[in-house]
Amino acid sequence: MSDISALSFGSSIDLLSNAMNGAGMEHDAIAQNIANVDTPNYKRQNVSFREALAATQAPSADSGTLTLATDDARQFDIGGAQSSQAFDPQTQTDTTRAMRTDGNNVDIDQEMAELSQNSGYSQTMAQLLQVQFMRLREAITEQPK
Repeated sequence: MSDISALSFGSSIDLLSNAMNGAGMEHDAIAQNIANVDTPNYKRQNVSFREALAATQAPSADSGTLTLATDDARQFDIGGAQSSQAFDPQTQTDTTRAMRTDGNNVDIDQEMAELSQNSGYSQTMAQLLQVQFMRLREAITEQPK
């Protein structure tokens, strides 16, 4: 199977693809938390992919001016635009609270709620990505006269 990860179909598709990858990473972390709900001294893990996703979107310096985004130190920075960052969500260990005497801090009710929320988010991103590909297909398909 060929690697198409370097192929870009536009910023919307890249953003939705990163959102789906982040949701997948969060799903894995939640599944690991659920699997270790009875493991002594296990600390829950989470993935803050939404912050990493927001960091990929370069903020503009001023909403009333047009800025030039740069991605290399050798380019001129005009208008104060900041370059976007690569999507790189990290798995973090929650060490702030221990709910039980065995040192485990996984709350199964919280994990199930987060799993449900993450599943809904992932399904929504998949539907939006499907719409984007449908639009691409319409654009490249020859229309009968």
